[in-house]
Amino acid sequence: MATSTGTISTSAGPLDVSTLVSQLISAESQSQLTPLTTQASSYNTLISAYGNLKGAMSTYQSAIAALTAASFSSQKSTVSNSGTGTTLTTDPFTADVNSDNSTKVLAQKIQSDGVSSGTIFNGGDSIAIKVGTNSPTFITLKANATLAGVRDAINAGNAGVTASIVTDGTGDHLVLESNTGGTANTIKVTANNSLSRFAYDPSSSSSSQMSQTQAPRDASKAASGTYTVAVSQLAQTQKLSSIGFTPGQTFGSGVLAIKTGTGSTTLINPTTNTLQGVRDAINSSDAGVNATIVSDGTNDHLVITAKDSGAANTVKITGTGGYSAFTFDPSGTVTSPNVATNQTYGPANGGLTLKVGDTTSTITLNDGNNDGSISLSEVMASINAAGANVTASISNDGTYDHLVLTPTGSAATSAVSLTGTGDYTGLTMSGMGQLLKAQDAKLSIDGVSVTSASNTVENVISGVTLNLAKVTTASDNFTLNISNDTSGISSAANTFVSAYNTLVKAVSSLTKQTPSTTLGEADTSSPLASESSVQTIMSQLRSTLFASVDGGNGISSLSDIGISFQKDGTLALDAAKLSTAATNNFAGIANLFSGTDPDTTNTTSSKNGIVTKLTTLMKSILSDDGIIATKTNGLQASLKINQDRQTAVQTRLTNMKDAYTNQFNQLNVTLASMQATQSYLTQQLANLPKVSS
Repeated sequence: MATSTGTISTSAGPLDVSTLVSQLISAESQSQLTPLTTQASSYNTLISAYGNLKGAMSTYQSAIAALTAASFSSQKSTVSNSGTGTTLTTDPFTADVNSDNSTKVLAQKIQSDGVSSGTIFNGGDSIAIKVGTNSPTFITLKANATLAGVRDAINAGNAGVTASIVTDGTGDHLVLESNTGGTANTIKVTANNSLSRFAYDPSSSSSSQMSQTQAPRDASKAASGTYTVAVSQLAQTQKLSSIGFTPGQTFGSGVLAIKTGTGSTTLINPTTNTLQGVRDAINSSDAGVNATIVSDGTNDHLVITAKDSGAANTVKITGTGGYSAFTFDPSGTVTSPNVATNQTYGPANGGLTLKVGDTTSTITLNDGNNDGSISLSEVMASINAAGANVTASISNDGTYDHLVLTPTGSAATSAVSLTGTGDYTGLTMSGMGQLLKAQDAKLSIDGVSVTSASNTVENVISGVTLNLAKVTTASDNFTLNISNDTSGISSAANTFVSAYNTLVKAVSSLTKQTPSTTLGEADTSSPLASESSVQTIMSQLRSTLFASVDGGNGISSLSDIGISFQKDGTLALDAAKLSTAATNNFAGIANLFSGTDPDTTNTTSSKNGIVTKLTTLMKSILSDDGIIATKTNGLQASLKINQDRQTAVQTRLTNMKDAYTNQFNQLNVTLASMQATQSYLTQQLANLPKVSS
């Protein structure tokens, strides 16, 4: 690079070097740099404009994505009571439509017979999996493999299914589930050699070691109609409560065994022998119950509640040692330990104390036979005579007798304990009280009796979930009506129109051209006014909106339901025409917007609804290799080239400035020297002697 060797100063010579150099560099900059900066500004404006376009398109994509199939096929439920009288029930239940699994699409699932552990499948053997109308995917084992290796090879092959293994008493089972639901996406498997046991062809009459465990199902909707509903009982979770314990009381050694419903028995050995320790041990187990402590102001009670409602989820608790007080039998009775047949007790050799809830009674033992001893029957009679809200009875298990106590009357849900001393120690027993029993919900639908373990009742009316809240009475006459929700379609259609119009207005702002009103002045244009890419995008959108959709039974285009284009490119909705179409052909409107070709690879199918096609189109437009990204990437690449060229020009101008400065400094020095020589010569000539004539 040339460097300046002199100081630019007007006093260095007759030339104003600074001004001369500045003017020369300015002229060079105007011819070389200004066009580049103008071009860069244009690139930045376009990049920003395409960013705004992408934002508008993304907003439209989100609006379209929110318009699901349910948006255009929504149904509603109406509950009414035509009963008479002044004691009618209000709001005994609500109904959610298309909320349960009965209307959802299901994928086919097939399962092999049991495979013995350690079975090896040979490398080189192959399997071909075909889903629906797709081409089969061929998978070959690269080496000998176990069943897990076969599973992994299938999953790595992207065959349109997910492979897993389940194990039971007959061995390991290979399970294949289609990744796409619906009856059009069934599975067909061909295999050879060691893998041949996994072959499956439902159309073949040959026996197969693979069987279908879940049939494919297409999505549907709730069955419209009117149903008579009566609720006679609500489902409950069982709730138990112990007798009262003094705060801080501890328990001797022992264990608890809790069984809920048909589940396995869970053994619980509290590490801390306080009531809090019992509670925490129960809650940290997987016994199907929750435990809490409730104080009545004097004593603490352990309350145990089943996690699930329903008659099948009853709780049985067996406590040993110090934890026998928490025993509970589903019958609600408390049973003594074994008592030998004909066992007798000394009248004065001990006694019995009965506690029902928080009421304690001392049992007066009566020798009814006056034979000097008390039999188990006389113990039973003495307890029954005490009037303590307990009925005593005797059972026999074939070998031993047992004293059985059943709480009754106002104490029917109370915990019961019997404490014996002396001869009567063997009759000591205790148990939890039942605050709420486990029970199913009971209802009738069109006269058909229905039970449900939960107050959320599914799969009774297809596509409808009933949420029970109250029991109805004989005076009630409730009907549930399931019908098409035409107001829902109206809302969805308005959203569809509004979303497109918002996009059109945003694009119009980015492409607007304003003619000049002053003679000689140029027209003004928005950044994307002449961009063909924008025109292509909007043309694709309009073509999709104009497209015809098959299968609508008379409704095949937007114009059939009152949606049409206006002169400014926006959409308009004729509410009256839409309402008529919804009343006459509800399913046709749903098909128009959200119809789907079973062959999901055929994205241009005329069976696909308008929203279905728009979803695919918007995904393409906004993808990383879509038209907006391609255009933006091209502009950014051009901007980078421009910036590199600007840098090169700046470097040339800097070098040129240094060169000019050096040249003019040297010229200035030369001119200054010449001026000095001229002055010297002039002075010398003036001093020469004059020659007289």
